[in-house]
Amino acid sequence: AVLPVWLRLVIARLIARGYFAFNTKQRRGVFANLRIMRPEASHRELSRLALRTFEQAGMNLVDFFEIPSTSDARIESMIVNFADIHVLLDQRSGGRPFCLVTGHYGHWELAGAMLGLGGYRTHAIALTQNSWVVQRLYESLRVRFGLTAHDVRFGLRELLRHLPEGEVPAIVSDRDYANGGEEVEFFGHPVRFPRGAALLSFRRKLVGIPGFLVRQPNGRFLLEFGRPINPEASDERSWVRAFVVDFAQQYEAIVDQDPTQFLNFFDFWSIVP
Repeated sequence: AVLPVWLRLVIARLIARGYFAFNTKQRRGVFANLRIMRPEASHRELSRLALRTFEQAGMNLVDFFEIPSTSDARIESMIVNFADIHVLLDQRSGGRPFCLVTGHYGHWELAGAMLGLGGYRTHAIALTQNSWVVQRLYESLRVRFGLTAHDVRFGLRELLRHLPEGEVPAIVSDRDYANGGEEVEFFGHPVRFPRGAALLSFRRKLVGIPGFLVRQPNGRFLLEFGRPINPEASDERSWVRAFVVDFAQQYEAIVDQDPTQFLNFFDFWSIVP
């Protein structure tokens, strides 16, 4: 059964306060990130934003574990503009094949379910979970919503070799796990963003579309799509770099609206995740 809103909030806040109090490493990481995203903020304001960041993650966790017992109709109702998804994507892609590009912002897990309910068969590149219980839950949800998960170690190669016609890669593109990404400016500081989505888009002739599922004050979500990314450069190296730079700029604009939904719990600008 779906928990009432007040109880969801209570559980999320309990989870958040526990992690905030006892997970020193994650707390320091969030503070470090907020100092860059909100350099003028006082320590008191940074503390408020940091706790809110943990609460956002707590809400995501509650949502995630509720999905198996939540009806499709209920999930659809959680997204303010769910009915517009096809129109929005068609407008940005111009009817061409596309690659969705996102980050660890808002609720990217719920976005995968939303795409499946919208009729899209999607492909993601994912880490294997440490907990077999959580891994089994992920696998069951992927089957339910028609999402194919490719192992982070070789997922890009698989998609470069074969991407079924009409199916959509949806790539989380803000953590450079391979340590071979593009160095870009993000909130005025250098950081490396992965090249995978850009490389896949160039070689498979896909339009890049930034997309984020952003939590609203009332607890529902708004699906926000950025402008299409399709650089004019003819050579692969220049095209890929232009793609990554464009995504980083659009991502920064989204994050700047509400940095507490930027859910990277490590020092994003100086530590390899």
